Amino acid sequence: MLKRKLILGLATTLLFMQTATITNVTALASSNASLNISKSVQIKSTTNNSSATALPTMPPAGYDKHGNYPSGKVQDVNYYSSVTKSTRKMVVYTPPGYNSKTKYPVIYAIHGINSWPSTIFDSWCVDSSTLADNLIGQGKIQPVIIVAMDNNNVDSHQELFNVVMPYVESHYPIIADADHRGLYGYSMGGGVTFAEGIGHLDTFHHICPSSATPFNHPSDENMFPNNGAEAKKKLKTLLLSCGTSDWDGFYPPNLATHNFCVKNGIPHYWLSVQGGGHDGSVWRPAMWNFLQLAFPANQAPTTNVGSTVTLNNGWYYLKNVNAQKYLQVTDNIGKAGQNVELRTGSKSNGQKWYLTNVGDGYVTLKSALGDYMLDVSYGEDKDGSNIQIFNAYGGDAQRFSVKASSTNGLYAIATKSSNGTKVLDDFNLGTSDGTNVCQWSYSGNKNQLWSFESAN
Repeated sequence: MLKRKLILGLATTLLFMQTATITNVTALASSNASLNISKSVQIKSTTNNSSATALPTMPPAGYDKHGNYPSGKVQDVNYYSSVTKSTRKMVVYTPPGYNSKTKYPVIYAIHGINSWPSTIFDSWCVDSSTLADNLIGQGKIQPVIIVAMDNNNVDSHQELFNVVMPYVESHYPIIADADHRGLYGYSMGGGVTFAEGIGHLDTFHHICPSSATPFNHPSDENMFPNNGAEAKKKLKTLLLSCGTSDWDGFYPPNLATHNFCVKNGIPHYWLSVQGGGHDGSVWRPAMWNFLQLAFPANQAPTTNVGSTVTLNNGWYYLKNVNAQKYLQVTDNIGKAGQNVELRTGSKSNGQKWYLTNVGDGYVTLKSALGDYMLDVSYGEDKDGSNIQIFNAYGGDAQRFSVKASSTNGLYAIATKSSNGTKVLDDFNLGTSDGTNVCQWSYSGNKNQLWSFESAN
């Protein structure tokens, strides 16, 4: 039964497996290579949102108090359900500045047992509208529509798929594809989120069950058949969360699902709230993290990527204009999946790249550390996809084009995996050693520009 008890003064920590504080679990293997995670799981944050490298984490103090930002609207919406043959109610949040001619991503949210749709927006429970207003106002997430369905006395699957979603996506300007559709649920709704989200990965690519009941969804083995092969291919965001003091006893089964995902190399996030109960002290942080992980703020291009430039084959050091540091393989270690980052110039082999023109305006960049090439993790066409080295094979994930900028001698490095729309990006305009490098939509900012210094 849902309880309104709030736990105050929680000491919160993040737990990974049993000892570490790492929360983003993904193997940095190329999409063109088979995953072998049983021996080694590499951990890397892969989004370019301003706070994403720290996510998931416990929010700062006051995160659930409405800041000095515009407010969206929360409205009751009555509709006829062909499933129950009656009029039912959903509650819909539309973001500040809502425009019926603008397309928005959507999160469908499902409440717990003996509860009601408005709890998704009630301050003592999930408080989604306040969280979304603040994050939109802070420039951390895209404007998003949140729909709380009534999960009482109904077949959840039939109501969601055959009534609620068709109604919402015909009455609101929704981007109606899996990449822009999220599913969140707490308690009993978390169990439904497992069942309907993981069970329908062509519909939802962003899934967040919080304090999920263990008895109304398939077992881990049945949710993730074939060691989670489909989830590995299709999921964009899977955030699991629970409080260590969940008084309904749901922490062990949720931890077990996390451990199952770790064992089978299923990319996911795990938020473990130390001392958190079965209440909003867990469900609000889960939603706060989920909003940012699923729909981080767009950085709309301010200019078009320039024309392709042909450089001579040869060895180069690649220097980022913003950071004034060089692209380097982490720790100067040559191995498949090794991360790349920005470091002060040292002329080490980890900073040397052999540029080869391979035709059609594309180049490969081979590391001096061995038979490894610069590589877009998983070959993704996604803002925030990580950049690494991987075994050299010259596929699309390892092909780049050098693009002119408005400044002579400075170039953007566009990825073929994005059809040239995304470029190598100095994460969050970082300037310190160890700053991450990812791909991001071209904006023309200096953190996306590079000079090629001869290393022959």
